[in-house]
Amino acid sequence: MTTAEAGKVYLVGAGPGDPDLLTVKAVRLLAGAGVVLHDDLVPQSILNLAGKQALIISVGKRCGRKKITQAAIHDLMIVSARRGQAVIRLKSGDPMVFGRAAEEIDALREAAKRSGRSVAEVVREAIRTVVLKPTLTGPVAIWNGVPKRTSLDHDVVHDDP
Repeated sequence: MTTAEAGKVYLVGAGPGDPDLLTVKAVRLLAGAGVVLHDDLVPQSILNLAGKQALIISVGKRCGRKKITQAAIHDLMIVSARRGQAVIRLKSGDPMVFGRAAEEIDALREAAKRSGRSVAEVVREAIRTVVLKPTLTGPVAIWNGVPKRTSLDHDVVHDDP
């Protein structure tokens, strides 16, 4: 049974926004989260799945209006994990499409290198969008407007060479 581990960051996709379509793993992680950093498009019905102990913070950006910078989101993820919180970075839709997930993963990797610990784990979204049907080389992620190939294996992202 998967539960959120203290000191880890999980990138979780909210899929199409229906809580009944989330994976069991995503629901369990939300229930055990210490901190949930969510996009604006994640519906309240999914945020309600977070446990009462969770600090829920909106870090969304819409129509060019930013509440928070991307660097500040990275800092929130890293600092919260280092403080022993189980951090859920809850992204609308598929976290690997148009969501800056690759940049967030890179920031977590850099933090892990500096600290000597692993802090990043990625959870696949509940329902894969038609756009991201798996291919032989893996789905294509958008990284700051530049397509980047990634492969998803057992909920962990690996860069393809």
